[in-house]
Amino acid sequence: MEHFTSRILMVSPNKFRNNELTLSDNSFQSKKIKSVSISDNAIIEFERLKKAILKKGISVHAIEDDSEFDTPDAVFPNNWISFHESNKAVLYPMFAPNRRLERKSSALQKLSNQGVQIEIIKDYSHYEKHNKFLEGTGSIVLDRKNKFAYCSLSNRSNLDLLNMFCSEMDYIPIVFNSTYESKPIYHTNVMMSICNNFSLICLDSINDQDQRKYVIDNLNDSNLEIIDIKIDQMCSFLGNSIQLIDSNSNPVLVMSSSAYKSMTSSQLNIINKYTDIVHSDIETIEFNGGGSARCMIAEIF
Repeated sequence: MEHFTSRILMVSPNKFRNNELTLSDNSFQSKKIKSVSISDNAIIEFERLKKAILKKGISVHAIEDDSEFDTPDAVFPNNWISFHESNKAVLYPMFAPNRRLERKSSALQKLSNQGVQIEIIKDYSHYEKHNKFLEGTGSIVLDRKNKFAYCSLSNRSNLDLLNMFCSEMDYIPIVFNSTYESKPIYHTNVMMSICNNFSLICLDSINDQDQRKYVIDNLNDSNLEIIDIKIDQMCSFLGNSIQLIDSNSNPVLVMSSSAYKSMTSSQLNIINKYTDIVHSDIETIEFNGGGSARCMIAEIF
């Protein structure tokens, strides 16, 4: 289980709102922008999920987004940074201009203040100038054990940058296309998750039969039991789950309550063979942000 972690970063949604700059390609984000502040509800949901994770014996480095910048999606830190072994980290280029400001936050300094010294080993953020984007472990679903990097191509997941990442970080790219409502799915981690002995994946979103077979074959070769989730389950963010471990290396799968409620009994039986589950209601964040529990967590190794 050393390929999963018991330490995570979470960023409180102090400035959370429906981000107008991400609406164009995020089909999972509500198009109904409310004029009233929704950050209070988002903070309540954040705290509830954080406490549920803490109760499972997972270390949560929770920080507030108290920067001067307009960062409505700061609650999703896994898009601008990914952590790798020995506290090394990679920075990524972001599609929405106001999401680029998240990299200017004091998150890393606050982690340092909490005893986590991070070394930036790669910084791809300058590719924003060339309109090339790769949004962290949103764009790339990592199989850290088998060194595969799954990526569904989109405006936010550039093939050239993926190949560069894989070459420099020693991963093998598994590239395909997935769609929802006739649009590329904006982040790979909405439609799939790599877990300890299984994978949650919405195969119906991969229309090309050769690509679908390629992904299935690779998951099978990696000895991962495939749990094929349906489109409506993907829309309930079941694919946006994340496998962690507690302080004793016991597996814990984190998801939202909407994701948990969407599961069939047979799916739940399979998952329960391999891992405990923790879930919490984060409906405000899901509805207005178009992301869920996995997006709210950046693993620290």
